[in-house]
Amino acid sequence: MTELVARAVVLHHGALLLVQERAAGYWFFPGGHVEAGETPEDAVVRELREELDVGATITARWGELENRWDRHHEINHVFAVHIDAADPVSQEPRLAAGWHRLEDLDDTDVRPRQLADLVLAHARRR
Repeated sequence: MTELVARAVVLHHGALLLVQERAAGYWFFPGGHVEAGETPEDAVVRELREELDVGATITARWGELENRWDRHHEINHVFAVHIDAADPVSQEPRLAAGWHRLEDLDDTDVRPRQLADLVLAHARRR
């Protein structure tokens, strides 16, 4: 079954906001599942409010990114987003949130990796 996911690319002063599931150890882009009857735009704003207690404004749509691993398949709807907090804190005990310098992303376990690589390519073009 294919899952629809909305992901936020939040950049601020050369750093990228990522979320980590503490038990898993890897980092991922904030966001989550698109619920029935919800647009991906509404989902990314809702997920940021729920996970990080921040207000969010979509500044651009980056498109869709397909991600597969094992028997899992997801379509990520990716948005550039501005948030209204400088230091967001996870509202979920199982998650941590943190800023990661773009120059350190090559050495950070970020998933989906192809989205991290797109962010780096975008930043290098600027």
